[in-house]
Amino acid sequence: MSTTILRVKASPPFPVDGSPLTPERLDALPLASVERLALRAGSETLAVADLFDVSRTEGGARATTGAHAGEAAAPAVVMEGDARWLERLGAGMDAGALTVRGPIGDYAGAQMRGGTLTIEGDAGDFVGCEMRGGRLAVAGDCGDFAAGARAGEMEGMTGGTLTIGGSAGQRLADRMRRGLVLVGGHCGAFAASRLVAGTICIGGRLGAHYGYGMRRGTLVLATRPAALPATFVEGGRGFEVFWALFVRSLVTAPAPFSRFAANRLPTRYAGDLAVDGRGEILIVE
Repeated sequence: MSTTILRVKASPPFPVDGSPLTPERLDALPLASVERLALRAGSETLAVADLFDVSRTEGGARATTGAHAGEAAAPAVVMEGDARWLERLGAGMDAGALTVRGPIGDYAGAQMRGGTLTIEGDAGDFVGCEMRGGRLAVAGDCGDFAAGARAGEMEGMTGGTLTIGGSAGQRLADRMRRGLVLVGGHCGAFAASRLVAGTICIGGRLGAHYGYGMRRGTLVLATRPAALPATFVEGGRGFEVFWALFVRSLVTAPAPFSRFAANRLPTRYAGDLAVDGRGEILIVE
């Protein structure tokens, strides 16, 4: 397998659809074909070579241990530069490794099914929206509706892991149904709104109306909020086994989540009682 390197050389003043730039697709094409690959920009099309300098390193390291010993490394794409104009990068990808060394635009990792997408800068709105699997990590901040649902859709994230090192905008994990979201910084209004299931961990402060319409699922807070929603009530025991297993799964997660202790149970609040009322907020103190 190979690593395809895309270095930004032109920044158009309009959004460009980057969904064709998946590791598996680019790895299957010769370099000249990658340069000619068409990217949609509204009613126009641009070639990859119009926007990027393209190069490739051939071969990949083989695994030396584990179940995949002897197998070639997965195909990879590395993007370098400011690509905030590029939307839907990694959308629908199901294998390989995609690394962005800079900021990226909206819908990064939308409907992602597998593989790894690493963004070493900020991301726009709808990062990881309707994500189904894989691992998506944003080192910086992201916009609104991360792990959420697009307008008119009934389900947000349904699988995988989304990690945001910085802060997230409004409507984090709106209508999320399954998966894990970790936010090291703060969140805007309506975090975990209309949550159906899944687990969300937030390290910093919350905006207004968090947990609004929460039906099931778990919201873990590393910082006690100034006020709790009126439709949540304190109480509930018997989640010691869940907490011990959950803490163990966070050993390699970024701080503060990696510091959660199995023998220090959080305070539990159940709600939203205005709807199903089977969700929970766990405050780690």
